[in-house]
Amino acid sequence: MKEKQHTASCCCGEMAITFEGEPLRVFRCHCKYCQRRTGSVFQVSAWFKREQVVCKTDGKVFNESENNAGVDYSFCTRCGSTVHWPLARSFSLDVYAVAVGCFADKTFPKPDIDIHEQHRHPWVPLIDGVESYKEWPPFVHDLVASANTAKDEM
Repeated sequence: MKEKQHTASCCCGEMAITFEGEPLRVFRCHCKYCQRRTGSVFQVSAWFKREQVVCKTDGKVFNESENNAGVDYSFCTRCGSTVHWPLARSFSLDVYAVAVGCFADKTFPKPDIDIHEQHRHPWVPLIDGVESYKEWPPFVHDLVASANTAKDEM
């Protein structure tokens, strides 16, 4: 049986990325950078392994070395939507983060983790059963450390 596919696209449909299977994690980030970058009070991203990519259309990359993670955001040159960003440079992970809103799928899994909770607007409710952290959770640092160890052993 083939796994479910998820396709995220920009507003105009010129840029898209499709994944097979479910995301590793779904993050809701309340940091001030994500608030400014999205124009919203938080951003929600789903993380997928690179090998889950079925097909993708690349956009233009906005290299943001000033933010904490140094993320390379891929956005559509026609409509400006930020669709995905690889985490290889920022976290040394072979993972894509994707803006959940670009899936435009109300059945998409809800966030399973809240980060940068100290910047959450007080009128934004917490989600029942979702882990909440003031910074990046320890398991993200563990993923990075294990990825770096694997690289050193090659």
